Amino acid sequence: MRPTTASSHALCEDFRVTQCATWAVVLALFAAGCSGSSESRSTGEAPPGSSAAVPGTVTRGDATTDLARTPVSAADYAMYAAIMGGASAMVAALSPADREALAFARKVDAGQATPTPATEQLLDQARALQRKDIELARMQGIEERYLQVKARIEAVIGPAAKPPAPDDAVAKENLRFLEAHRDNIERLQRIVRDPLSREASQTR
Repeated sequence: MRPTTASSHALCEDFRVTQCATWAVVLALFAAGCSGSSESRSTGEAPPGSSAAVPGTVTRGDATTDLARTPVSAADYAMYAAIMGGASAMVAALSPADREALAFARKVDAGQATPTPATEQLLDQARALQRKDIELARMQGIEERYLQVKARIEAVIGPAAKPPAPDDAVAKENLRFLEAHRDNIERLQRIVRDPLSREASQTR
């Protein structure tokens, strides 16, 4: 039986989404390699752990630094944005079963439904979709660094973010550096956290 126009379009869309996810990661890793140490240093000279450091003066490291003492680098952000962008592309074409699972997870998170043994598989399916960024980072062999960067970025921008403590110069510098990327970060977080949100915004 010959494929219908709708099914052909869906196949093309799936192929395009897969290509987008792959190229997003490739470009990110290329950017990380190119910008690691040359583009990611600030002009300040204060040592990373100095209590006297203020935003804009904490020495920024490369893509392998200790993020407890050194702010995220340009390469770190490029990696985060590309992995999140790839994950966003991976959940762009949802099946009816995916939508059902995500809708159920929404109700659970809102306290409107309680998981049961019968719905456990449905919730697991939803959680897997919501963690596509981690899956993608694992596939690329950069899960450990990605999780470190993700934690630092989402500590200052995102639904769980809190204002940096007065004596936390590294968090302050992270916020200052990432502020220019806030819109993109929050957009990607929203889609990856709740893939149904993209469909909702497209129907408005």
